[in-house]
Amino acid sequence: MNALLDQLRAFGIGRLAAIFGLAAGVAAALVYFSGNVGAGSQSLLYSGLDPAAAASAAQLLDQANVDYEIKEGGTAIYVPRDQVDEARVRVASGGPLSGASVGYEIFDREDSFGQTSFVQNLNAKRALEGELARTIQSMAFVSNARVHLNLPERRLFARDQQAPTAAVTISTNATLNAEQVRVIRNIVASGAGLEANHVSLADDRGRQLAGAGGEGSAVSIMMDERQSGIEAQLRQNILDLVEGVVGPGAARVQVTAQLNRQSVTESSEIYDPDGAVVQSRDRSTETSTDLDGSNANRVSASENLPDADGGAGAAAGNSSNREISNDAVSYAISSTTRTQITEAGSIERLSVAVAVDGVLETQEDGSVVWRERPQAEIERIEALVRSAMGYVNEVGGRQDSVTVSQIEFARTDPLLGTPASSGLSFSKSDFMRIAEIAVMFITALLVIFLVARPLVKGAGGSAMPAGLALAGAGAGAGAGTASLESAAAPMALPGANPAATASAGDGIDISKIDGQVKASSVKKVAGIVESHPEESISILRTWLHEG
Repeated sequence: MNALLDQLRAFGIGRLAAIFGLAAGVAAALVYFSGNVGAGSQSLLYSGLDPAAAASAAQLLDQANVDYEIKEGGTAIYVPRDQVDEARVRVASGGPLSGASVGYEIFDREDSFGQTSFVQNLNAKRALEGELARTIQSMAFVSNARVHLNLPERRLFARDQQAPTAAVTISTNATLNAEQVRVIRNIVASGAGLEANHVSLADDRGRQLAGAGGEGSAVSIMMDERQSGIEAQLRQNILDLVEGVVGPGAARVQVTAQLNRQSVTESSEIYDPDGAVVQSRDRSTETSTDLDGSNANRVSASENLPDADGGAGAAAGNSSNREISNDAVSYAISSTTRTQITEAGSIERLSVAVAVDGVLETQEDGSVVWRERPQAEIERIEALVRSAMGYVNEVGGRQDSVTVSQIEFARTDPLLGTPASSGLSFSKSDFMRIAEIAVMFITALLVIFLVARPLVKGAGGSAMPAGLALAGAGAGAGAGTASLESAAAPMALPGANPAATASAGDGIDISKIDGQVKASSVKKVAGIVESHPEESISILRTWLHEG
């Protein structure tokens, strides 16, 4: 304990005050920066609130004794991170906020007795809109959503009924693709019982993603995505192929695709006159007998003769037979009925442009010269590009175009080539994080050099033997070589009486020596150095450091 007090006295009051003050400041800085790294201990409770909703939520939090902070112009409420769940339960116990969606919990109230049918229908519509908005908000790419339903009243005996429609507005930080737009429209259509093409969709930046009455923008978005996908895939395939021939960075490829954006349905019926087929055949035969009755009614003397019967029989034998045959055949001409449906999205035309760099040759004098590639090599590259893209050139059909040209690329240094673009990009939060790390690093350096180092230095100096320490103090206080004699006078070998040594030292008058060192003092110092070599070297190092 006494040794520690001696060390503290050796530092001095001013030095101790500076060390402890600096240590307290460094500790405070460390606590402050460690508490503010990572956006502090506050967490977002609600955002996008109107003033009335924010006031209602603040009142509920005051009643629950939950600390909160209102930021972002009164539209957001922050609470301690460890109290977020409790705060949400407290706020939800008071009913939905005016800025939040209302779901089917609106029917949980017991004061619905006596409500009119208009109020009940309105509440049902609000609940359905709120539930649909919550379902849409549950998607990862949607941060906020609002749904408006137009459900016309069904009138009795009405001939024409108005179809229900819906309007949806969403907030998102990403660009939605056609599939995501289709999913949102189908959710609203299935939940509200209406057609998907009767749902219009827009984002918070005023862009219409899908219009009511047809696919509209959804089809356009799908076609744009398909076109971009085809162009990117062909560009990458052709670039990999060409760079494998001319080398990395020595080719540029651009692809433009034209797609068919209309769906066409064609129906045709083709007749084949050479393909006659018997459809039906009708055969009929008719037979008849005609008698000659010209003498049948005659009355004469011959009729009364004995052989009158023979005459009559002869007369009756005069008759004629007739037979009629009909053969009707019906033929049908063969026909083919064909229905062809052409969906939108087929490729109508591809245009590919390839720029190839030449060859760089280094001359004997160190200069770099650009040289063109042989034309045969360019033709082979063009043939490879045609095969990679699926080149088609038909009369009256798809006509693709391919252009392969060699041209000298722009370079800042012919030896280094075109510098690649840097992929490093820093945002404001990254700069703040770098600043925090820098401050922490500087603070650590200050602690090491201004606090830890003086303490270690003071502790090392106090560990020297008493005689050597006094010698070092005397050497630091004296001037020139005269201080050596004054330091040697009180020194003594180990085992000597400290009191005697101190008294002997007090009897020496340094001012009378006039800078001369006696031989006895030099011998005493030499003896001390021989007896304690390590301590002597430490003293010499201390003198050199302080000097």
